[in-house]
Amino acid sequence: MTAEPALEAFLRKSRELEGRKLTESIPREYFEPRTARGLLGFALSWAVYAGAVAGLVWAPTAWLYPPLWILAGLGGWGLHCIAHDCGHGSFSRSRRLNVTVASLSLLPLLYPFHSWRHVHNMHHAHTNNLELDTDWRPVPAGLYDRMPRPQRVLYAATRTWAFWGGTIRYWLVSGFRPGFFPKASMRSDVRRSIAVTAPLGIGWLAALVWLTGVPGLVVYFAVPWLMIHLWFSATTLMHHSASDVPYLTSEYWTRNAGRLLMTTDYTYPRVLSLLTHNISVHTAHHVAPAVPFYNLPQAQAALKRAHPGMVREDKVSLRGLWQILRNLHLYDENSGFYAHFSGTPVAPGTGPEGKRL
Repeated sequence: MTAEPALEAFLRKSRELEGRKLTESIPREYFEPRTARGLLGFALSWAVYAGAVAGLVWAPTAWLYPPLWILAGLGGWGLHCIAHDCGHGSFSRSRRLNVTVASLSLLPLLYPFHSWRHVHNMHHAHTNNLELDTDWRPVPAGLYDRMPRPQRVLYAATRTWAFWGGTIRYWLVSGFRPGFFPKASMRSDVRRSIAVTAPLGIGWLAALVWLTGVPGLVVYFAVPWLMIHLWFSATTLMHHSASDVPYLTSEYWTRNAGRLLMTTDYTYPRVLSLLTHNISVHTAHHVAPAVPFYNLPQAQAALKRAHPGMVREDKVSLRGLWQILRNLHLYDENSGFYAHFSGTPVAPGTGPEGKRL
């Protein structure tokens, strides 16, 4: 008997979800925000970020800088995860509080809240749609070959050694460009966010240079900023890149498949889950963005009971990230999955040399 092609198997699973209301699998009580619990997470992440930066100021030796930079990045990424809940309205029922907390949470990234929110919502609406997703969408091999050389170099870098720059590019494209957004209401939101973030950011950086000089700007802001992007890029890349998860053209893509089948969840050590506010429990979030971060594990368990075999889970590891960076580079138009920069198709579940990932 001939094995079913991987893409056909995936599409068959996708068709099984047609007509299902996925959110009905999650008990309604898991959608209720507890604002005090959210504010506790907000305070924790600010304490980690500010504590790490204070540690940099008072560190007796530069040998302590690298671990403190990584810790500051983790604190800033945790703040982004809080802003993430605010952007989906799951932090609290108060829109004003959501916007305020999110704007403060994204200050270490200098990311205007509504700029991030609108781009992120595009990702949710089109997860792993080859034509419309905004996050880590692979370029078809033929299109890559036709790109101008500077674009090819940038694309190749952010899919490999400079993956940490993937979300920096995201920020550069959308952060301070109201014209990037198609709707007038979006552009108005973005201008309001820029009006908050720009003066606060300029004042903060000017004070930092005045007090500590350019070296202080680098040590206390720029490197932690890069570390936040490293956490940001690694997390989002791993969630939405796997050799056996295709990107689908609009002809085959469905909303339910994008929500349930196209995300890989990772089991984190407990302390990392705490500091990143359960961001690794990502399928339940895609199915029901209104579920607050502290209820995601229960929502995930409910999804797994209702849709056995549909939720993808793995243990987080540097090896897993390395395999993505080493192998998953381009979209292979023949298989619907990935190809290596060498042109070799990456068979689902294997690397280009045929070894199991």
